[in-house]
Amino acid sequence: MRDLDLFSSWIYEYFMPDKRKAVFLDRDGTIMQDSGYLNSPDQVEFFDDTIAVLYQLQSEYELFIVTNQSGVGKGLITAEGVEKVNGYIDDYLRRSGIIIREWFVCTHTTEDNCECKKPKPYFLNLAAEKYGIDLSQSWVIGDHPHDISFADNGGAKGLYVLTGHGAKHLSELPHDVPVFHNLSSAAERILGRKTDGSKTDAPNFCSIEDGAAQLRKGGLTAFPTETVYGLGADVFNPEAVAGIFQLKGRPLFNPLIAHISGINMLEKLIKSISPTAEKLINAFWPGPLTLVFEKKDNVPDIVTGGNPTVAVRMPDHPMALELIRRADSPIAAPSANAFGKTSPTTALHVVEQLGVDGYKIIDGGACRVGVESTVLSLVHETPVLLRPGGLSVERIEEITGPVEHVTEPQLKNLESPGLLASHYSPHTPFILKNGEPEPNPEPATGLMLFCESSIYSAGPVEILSPAGSTSEAAVNLYAAMRRLDKMDLERIIAYRLPERGLGKAVNDRISKASVPAPNMTPAEEE
Repeated sequence: MRDLDLFSSWIYEYFMPDKRKAVFLDRDGTIMQDSGYLNSPDQVEFFDDTIAVLYQLQSEYELFIVTNQSGVGKGLITAEGVEKVNGYIDDYLRRSGIIIREWFVCTHTTEDNCECKKPKPYFLNLAAEKYGIDLSQSWVIGDHPHDISFADNGGAKGLYVLTGHGAKHLSELPHDVPVFHNLSSAAERILGRKTDGSKTDAPNFCSIEDGAAQLRKGGLTAFPTETVYGLGADVFNPEAVAGIFQLKGRPLFNPLIAHISGINMLEKLIKSISPTAEKLINAFWPGPLTLVFEKKDNVPDIVTGGNPTVAVRMPDHPMALELIRRADSPIAAPSANAFGKTSPTTALHVVEQLGVDGYKIIDGGACRVGVESTVLSLVHETPVLLRPGGLSVERIEEITGPVEHVTEPQLKNLESPGLLASHYSPHTPFILKNGEPEPNPEPATGLMLFCESSIYSAGPVEILSPAGSTSEAAVNLYAAMRRLDKMDLERIIAYRLPERGLGKAVNDRISKASVPAPNMTPAEEE
């Protein structure tokens, strides 16, 4: 839409002949809020990090914006309105020192079958031909699976962000695609440094094979799952497992979850698989469901907290499954955080809490579910829900019928991780309230709300799900807690979610973040 003029292009070609890498940015949901079909500039709302991130990216990459405006073809908005909105954005970015090399706009509907419609790489090929862009060294950032297909089909690399409609369409995304909480974290992957200039990697970052080798020789490896990052050791190596407790500062009585990549590994851990267990496994594995079984004698007591039971799950993450396969053993793993602190949903969260010594870490981007797994005990006559999590109770009960709930577990007989009364705590005092959000006149108080609200707040506000989705809220929970926790606030106030879907799991986490266990060190996640 807005090419540089011929003189500017000549200057660019003369002084920067080797700059031929590009970042193609989806407009709605990536650099600005996705507020539906926009027909007027006054509807534009940039994300807080947009300007700073784009300024950093353009130091090494050409910037293009690709936007799908099918509302024009559907008659919901006008081409003139789209032009005004894009022109306003382009002018605003230019005044901020950011140059968009060219805008690519598709106004067709899916039925039109146009050559420019994503996921066809028409615009990528056009940029490559017109500007000499090396697509193999270029990136596409967007909040829809089509953006990833768009990148793949054009030979570029795609990064998926959870802003906009990102969380809504996660189930449609191939499992090997890295996801990121926002534009900043996606840009950090591209640049290899934080947008403030500091590095995003660490000396202990490693490949899957190096992580597996670390496990085989009795070491520790942190790795991504769909729920949170785990800190793992070979389940049959008690000395290695002891290293997890030492690095995290975790009480030895708190059991760990054994992660497997196939049913053949499950058979090494447990005595038998009941018909109910078989139905649950077929329905929900791999996935965010941990099942508690009677264990075989070869499972070390340090894994199970001395209990005759073992908690097992099969993670729904390609890197985790490949790591377990290459390690050739089940991996015992709690969350990769310091004991009692907020669970990590990115590799950098792990490094921030555990440092870089004593373990390797595999960077798999952001976790897609964002809260720990649901834990269900199958050692009783009726299945017992030990912890709500990433799989809703309603879906489980479709298979099992009504399940029992544990509300006050006995610390001396924990069947599973995640049962202590205080978990997932930020450093800032965290207050949980019931009911509707109230006005907040205190600038030193941060609010964490489920969905959009019109209440006044003098302090920062984190919205877990603008659309009111409990699944999206779960994905964003820990990242939102961390952002507020870094703002030097006097307190954080959160409000309970509706007790539907994953709302129960989110409420469980924020409840444990806000209430310390009496007379003991707070505990944590999985």
